Amino acid sequence: MKLDEDMRVDGQSIGILKDKETGSYIDYFFVADLWCKDPRFQSRSMKIGECRGLFRFDRETLGAELLFPMLGDDAGSRFGIAAAKVLKEFRSTGLWPDRAQFASG
Repeated sequence: MKLDEDMRVDGQSIGILKDKETGSYIDYFFVADLWCKDPRFQSRSMKIGECRGLFRFDRETLGAELLFPMLGDDAGSRFGIAAAKVLKEFRSTGLWPDRAQFASG
């Protein structure tokens, strides 16, 4: 499924939620809002939903693997941002976060 040309996936706010944890890996969802042009106003957009992706961290190598791509994240930038945020929190605390948030702007 592809996004319509009037739709965009938020890249400035990405939620990250731990989904599953085993002795060898940890899975995380990453979530971003889906926006579309508001038909009532030419210069405004409205939130119409959200898009999700899924990635896995290997506990031994600390490598991140994309398991399910997020719709609209064709370049993988939101995946990269989410994985970097989780890894940064892990390295600073020594714990894998249950949830995290990337925000810019």
